[in-house]
Amino acid sequence: MRISAMPLLCLTMLASASVGDAQDTAQPTIAPMSDLSSALPANEWSRVEASVDAGLRWLASQQGPDGRFPSEPVAQPAITSFAVMAFLSRGHVPDHGRYGKQISKAIDFVLATQKRRGYFCLLPLTPGGGNPNTGQTVHYNHAIAGLMLGEVYGMTTGARSRKIEEALATALLYAREVQTRTKVHPSLHGGFRYGYPDSPTASSDMSVTGWSLMFLRSARNAEFQVSKDYFDEGLDFVERCFVTDPDRREKGVFSYVPTNSPGGERPNVTLANTASAMLTLILGGRHDTDMIRAGTAWFESRDYPRPWQNGFFYLASYYSSQAIAQVGGDTWKQIYPQIARNMIEEQSDDGSWPLGTGHERNYGATYTTSLAILALTPAYQLLPIYQR
Repeated sequence: MRISAMPLLCLTMLASASVGDAQDTAQPTIAPMSDLSSALPANEWSRVEASVDAGLRWLASQQGPDGRFPSEPVAQPAITSFAVMAFLSRGHVPDHGRYGKQISKAIDFVLATQKRRGYFCLLPLTPGGGNPNTGQTVHYNHAIAGLMLGEVYGMTTGARSRKIEEALATALLYAREVQTRTKVHPSLHGGFRYGYPDSPTASSDMSVTGWSLMFLRSARNAEFQVSKDYFDEGLDFVERCFVTDPDRREKGVFSYVPTNSPGGERPNVTLANTASAMLTLILGGRHDTDMIRAGTAWFESRDYPRPWQNGFFYLASYYSSQAIAQVGGDTWKQIYPQIARNMIEEQSDDGSWPLGTGHERNYGATYTTSLAILALTPAYQLLPIYQR
């Protein structure tokens, strides 16, 4: 039965959703998991809850008639998928409660972006073009949309559930096609990277690989057939991005690409790459390793950066919060309050979060607001993929 893909707490909330429907303004009452709740006192969790609810109200006000949440078209359906996951992370589910119809409409928009080859992308793919272009974003769109659909699969019924099942089956075939393309260097085997789908050469990077492996994990949790080999090949690539040179470790312990990659590409050690790699390895079952211990020690050795100190603040905070929730313990108690402080301080009066810096500016306030909410909500443990 597919019901196992749906978290037990979501089932409880679904049973009581009719009350919320009648009141319309009702929000789910959710307490953080006991082993994560000690990071903040009760009054601070109330502030987190209020911040998240304000952010969701703003997100809901932004949805377009076709179900999408606004961004540059080149970033769709990934941005809409982030918004859906933000609602799920607070306990809202498709077709029920205050935001149920909006969530379902967004899911339908994402499904409508799938192309015959199996990938999710709103715009037609063209080589070259602007920056970013569809060739650069197609595999981000594909993996993030697939991740979201894997999360909601067990929360849907009827025709929509069948559509998701069909879409994910095709999407998984395309993901494997990308993963197994001949790479330009053996160190890149098993990973994923952006690029025009018909390019004769292929590469891998930590960013696209992280999202792609989370998609595969979500689909497998939803009881789709995903071979262990797919994970092992991808996780081996992630481990090759681990940085052994102490001089590079000021900015993190995992790099964007392996240090021995061809062509002189800079390893680019960052907080985002470090947190993404840790999260991916832990979700893949490689949690009790020296690499995870090194990453944990790195986080513990410094203050979490403020927004102006990190070029991918929202993305890095999402990865970091989810990864450190998996680590738990004293590391979670140290890092999460800093992330929560940053997010609450940055939130605008209307409930949104301001545009990011650098590349993050390309994707709008829907992107920043969704990721801020996802960075605030790991303790609720409502997204199946991140349940400990």
